[in-house]
Amino acid sequence: MTNTSLFFLVNLVGGIAVLGSYCAGLYLYPDQRAALWGGIVGNWRTLFTSSMFFAAAGYLIFCYAMTISDGANESSFLGKYTFIILAAAFLFSASVWMPATLQYLDTRNGIWWVVSVTSLWVTAASLICMVLAFSFTEFPNVNLSQNYVTLTGIIWITFHCLVFDAIIWVTKFP
Repeated sequence: MTNTSLFFLVNLVGGIAVLGSYCAGLYLYPDQRAALWGGIVGNWRTLFTSSMFFAAAGYLIFCYAMTISDGANESSFLGKYTFIILAAAFLFSASVWMPATLQYLDTRNGIWWVVSVTSLWVTAASLICMVLAFSFTEFPNVNLSQNYVTLTGIIWITFHCLVFDAIIWVTKFP
């Protein structure tokens, strides 16, 4: 299996896990939907929601460059499986947030808060590493403008997960 195929598989399974955790959480715990926003209210919710769509689009652009343009077969300065490992860490940690936060809201057990916050920081850290790996890797099948668009996309999702989720949401959570 090529790195591109493996990268695609990791993103397919991981993406289903992330979206599945959100769908299941929102469906099974409808009374906790408002609580999941923490202290995010008013215009902040609109900003967060808008940014979520741009972040998702940014990651999809990144995935396009890594699969369709065969970028995942390029070896970064960290090794040949860098993007696969970082994508797996990103998606796994992102899929942990919803169930951990719901468990915390349901039980008020501090360990679930630690798991929830840790998942946000692992998500952000893996994305920061992806930005760095992408920045220092040459992609011969990706033209310069596509490279900049892809870099912008991965930076946007990184910014969202780091600033909006790991810092602002955690700080504002009651």
